[in-house]
Amino acid sequence: MELTRRLTQLVILRLDELTDELVLEILRENAGYVDAELVPLDELRRSCRDNLERVLQLLGDMVPPGVDPVDAAALTGTRRAERRAPLEAVLRSFRIGGRVVWHALARVAREDGSIGWDDMVDVAAAVWTVVDEVSSAVAGAYRRTELRLRRLDEHRRLTLFTDLLRGRGRDAAFAAEAAAELDLPADVDFLVLAADLRQDTSAEDHLAVHGVRSIWQPHARHTVGLVALDRYDADRVLDLLRTAVRDRVGVSPRVHGLGEVGTAHELAVLALRTLPAGIATTARLDDRLPAALLVRSPDLVDRLVEVVLGPLLRLPDGERQQLLATLSAWLRSNRSPAAAAERLYCHRNTVINRMSKVESLLGRSLEDFENALTVSYALLALDLPEGTHAQRK
Repeated sequence: MELTRRLTQLVILRLDELTDELVLEILRENAGYVDAELVPLDELRRSCRDNLERVLQLLGDMVPPGVDPVDAAALTGTRRAERRAPLEAVLRSFRIGGRVVWHALARVAREDGSIGWDDMVDVAAAVWTVVDEVSSAVAGAYRRTELRLRRLDEHRRLTLFTDLLRGRGRDAAFAAEAAAELDLPADVDFLVLAADLRQDTSAEDHLAVHGVRSIWQPHARHTVGLVALDRYDADRVLDLLRTAVRDRVGVSPRVHGLGEVGTAHELAVLALRTLPAGIATTARLDDRLPAALLVRSPDLVDRLVEVVLGPLLRLPDGERQQLLATLSAWLRSNRSPAAAAERLYCHRNTVINRMSKVESLLGRSLEDFENALTVSYALLALDLPEGTHAQRK
């Protein structure tokens, strides 16, 4: 230890010369590390000098009182992570620095003339122990900073995504910024999806395998997906999603550009709200427009159900369910008693008799188009998810 201290005290007097040597070695062996974006040359030299000085102080037991012995290494790790320099390249430069220090100590020993090479074994061990220590500090600081930056990136991504859902994409400058940072094409069609997903990454990864760019983020009570249609059409994208997403999904109409994403998001959530709970299926808004109209007006939904179907709904359970099923089958069969009887596995006359009772209870003829349409909407409203009804929450 005494020998290491004595040699180090001599080497540290040549710190500027040693710094020049280390910079040249890095430029020769780790050239990709030195870059205007990653590590500018003036910053590299300053960092090399600070780290060489601290390494020599550690070797010579000369670290000033109250000074963190790995502060220079930790600062380097932090700055390199902030510049996104590869950690392996950073650590390689520290290994080069360790070699430069060892060669400097060996030169001083040779100049002394009284030091045998056997004595230098302990010096070499001390050098690489210190290099390992500072390299560990570099890596630790780098990874902590990398984690912090990743969280900031995720926060930034979430903020941009949320702003798109709020309609900021109509601002051309913001749309261009969001497209660049979220790695999305700007001038293509998009789908917005609202899903009951607990985990959103599988959908994004699954689509990425097929070359489909998308972003999935939790938003409010749902997971929202923004899918670019620059490679496949909407039908193909939804086919791909069905193999990865097994939950309720509402799908907007396709919209052009990021400016319409806010409106598309509202429509996707509306489509999702038309789906009964617990049924894993995909609902395209354009396929569920009547239900979507009802979902948009929960107060009118309750009023529609009560005014149109009230007399039926107040019947005992068994009779109520029978007559509602018959009414639904009759309407879905284009008001044909024979076709409804096939759906219900009963006789045609049974359907006629039941429908006569239904019309009597409802007080309206269902042969009239407007009456039949009104009752159809009431039945549709009755089947909507419970949360849709203003008085049934």
